[in-house]
Amino acid sequence: MPINFFGDIKPSDSIIGESTRYWRDSNLFFKSECILGAYVFSCKDLEGNQALFNDGLPTLIFMPNKTDIVHIKKADQTIKLNAAWVCCGTIQNTYWQLPQDLEYIIVLRFHPSSFYQIFDVAPEFFLSHPVCSLTDIISEKSKLLIDKLYQNKTVADRMQLLENTMRTYTPAENLPSLLQEALNKIEQKKGNISVADIIHGLGGKINRKWLQRSFVKYMGISPKKYISLQRFIYIYGEWQSNYQKDFMSNSFLSGYYDYNHFLKDFKLYIGVSPTKFK
Repeated sequence: MPINFFGDIKPSDSIIGESTRYWRDSNLFFKSECILGAYVFSCKDLEGNQALFNDGLPTLIFMPNKTDIVHIKKADQTIKLNAAWVCCGTIQNTYWQLPQDLEYIIVLRFHPSSFYQIFDVAPEFFLSHPVCSLTDIISEKSKLLIDKLYQNKTVADRMQLLENTMRTYTPAENLPSLLQEALNKIEQKKGNISVADIIHGLGGKINRKWLQRSFVKYMGISPKKYISLQRFIYIYGEWQSNYQKDFMSNSFLSGYYDYNHFLKDFKLYIGVSPTKFK
């Protein structure tokens, strides 16, 4: 989803004040056992091309109208997606060409293991298709949900339908407790942690091979890559707030060796240097 929306979902310490991107009715947000949260984001202040990013959590996005076409640009390739689309896996140098007068988008962020179970899709699919139409991964029967969603005219009714639907699904098996502890440590440190630090912090109860297998099985991504995504999205929030100030100290505090280390990741995920990105 648009990288700038992460400032509302995973705010950095330097961002103060209420969100200006949420839809006007905050009572629309909900959670279930299968998802981390559902949101409605206003898009009225967004322009042009929006950089897409995924922090390791599968995400569904619904446009306002069933007939909407989503244009995604990656390098010299333009991909057309349907109104209901998916961001999953690692997204690099990919931009959403925003349509004019777009009012809002609905965003659902899933627990990875539940997402892969609900849609009966393997994480490996998203290695080559990190952004795709929802219809690419669901059955014909499940497509009826999309039809039903767009039969509802108001945002509130659509969110209620999604909440009711999500509550009908049985969540995937609980994560192994040690894997959950590892995830908690990464989140607490905002990605400023190494795989070795995690193993040490868990008292040697796990080894590197177990952690690798568990991340790939339940998260669909390696622990090293997951750490990298968390580190980048948090420091990106700091950079947004401090780009006119001395940024070097923030990069050190957030797990980057120096500014060049941050620059390398910025180019990897966004496709350009910070000075060329708006």
